[in-house]
Amino acid sequence: MAGAGGDRLTAAAPTGAIVEARGHLLEAGGRETASMAAAIEGLAEVPAFSVMAAASLAARPQWAGAVDDLFERPLFQTARAALHNALTATLLGETLYRNVFLSFADAVILWHYGHTQQRTGVARLDSIYGVTLRLLRAADRFAELESAPEPQPPYFHRLRRIGLTRGGAYAVLRRAARLMGAVEVGITGERIHPLRGSMLTSYASFSAQVMAMARAVEEGRDAITREDVMAGLQAFTSLVATPPPPA
Repeated sequence: MAGAGGDRLTAAAPTGAIVEARGHLLEAGGRETASMAAAIEGLAEVPAFSVMAAASLAARPQWAGAVDDLFERPLFQTARAALHNALTATLLGETLYRNVFLSFADAVILWHYGHTQQRTGVARLDSIYGVTLRLLRAADRFAELESAPEPQPPYFHRLRRIGLTRGGAYAVLRRAARLMGAVEVGITGERIHPLRGSMLTSYASFSAQVMAMARAVEEGRDAITREDVMAGLQAFTSLVATPPPPA
């Protein structure tokens, strides 16, 4: 089916909710977050984002399609073995648990659907898998890579202990997710829970979190920074605007 990412929609004036959410983001992150706020608001002009927003209101199988073979690939097998569930991770003082990482994968699946509306096919899974690896390795520089290696268990052992709250980094991530939620509401008209957000904003924030943590691991740090969060968010907004390569 033809992709949704070829044309852009006409921009509408920001709603009061968007203006308010933007203000909260700038308050948390300062002027450095202004460009990110603009990128998030710009998602309203990307047709694929509208498809993603509408699709995420439905049950996951309706847009994820056949993905069992995807989650049998080495990246996800290793992640499932090395990361704990939410309860165990909390008890152990870990900051990344299994379902958050798998939500990162779901975000990439939803991106592919947003552009193609495809729900089957090996080439589809290959594309999703390759992009997930590149995002994990390079975040906002993912487009510069042709491929990326599959991480081994020690990588995830480090990833699950990266700190999130130093320097207000996590607060910036949460405020950015709320801005994206306000943009989403402008598209779907659906109300979003003020704390939990929507399925789409959860996928976006979890993805940005994972990529921020991955940057910290790559650079040998024990906590994310605001710059890591910005890179993760930039990666997500850039991904949404980038159609998959032709199969």
